[in-house]
Amino acid sequence: MATDRDFDLLIDIGNTFLKWGLFLPGREGGARANRVESGHALLEEISALTRQFSRLPMPARIVISNVAGTRVRAATIRLLEVWPGAPAPHWLIPAARQCGVTNSYRNPAQLGSDRWAALIGARMLAPQKAAMVVMCGTATTLDFLAADGHFKGGMIMPGVGLMLRSLHEGTAALPDQPGEYSEFPTQTVDAIASGCQNAQAGAIERLYAIERANTPGLVCLLSGGAARAAATRLAIPFELHDNLVLEGLYAIAEELPRR
Repeated sequence: MATDRDFDLLIDIGNTFLKWGLFLPGREGGARANRVESGHALLEEISALTRQFSRLPMPARIVISNVAGTRVRAATIRLLEVWPGAPAPHWLIPAARQCGVTNSYRNPAQLGSDRWAALIGARMLAPQKAAMVVMCGTATTLDFLAADGHFKGGMIMPGVGLMLRSLHEGTAALPDQPGEYSEFPTQTVDAIASGCQNAQAGAIERLYAIERANTPGLVCLLSGGAARAAATRLAIPFELHDNLVLEGLYAIAEELPRR
């Protein structure tokens, strides 16, 4: 039976949600992380997690990726006070090299911690493979990882939700209502939904085709809250993963000392 100190708590704070997972340490290369329990909450509802966390065992290590700023960081610190004796959290700052991934950003620390963790997660799940790592959330990020673990660079574009919202806010006549995907839309709400979904899929497919022409064996790893919706439109091979950020945070936690 695992004791309190055997668990790692990993937290991915994005622009809309906080996602968390409680994990047992120890896995062989390429294997999925040993997730015991997980959940999520909207950023404005972080305090509601207190009751759920109070029922969890106190973790030995806490690793957090936060791209939502200082206000959400403060709310998360208050949440972790449910364990008075818990270790101080490790707030992820992208490094020049970590867990077999080399960071090519001019200033490595300026890379989003979620993108960095996702790249590390991709490296763990697809070792020795060149990968295009696609994270579909509030923003869609497309990052390229060489087979030797070198992060070559990547791109950021609005996620489908931001695309939909920008059309409503930037025009006088386009409605802010949900629509359905159609190959040949015959009403405006469906035309908007179909156009935005095709824009996401088209960008992913285009960049995959360009990179694959120079990189045989390229794999596309897809993750994020909007990944399942994007997956239905893709005409390229891909692997859908529940949360690459948590996978990467798990690998990072494995390299940290235990209290």
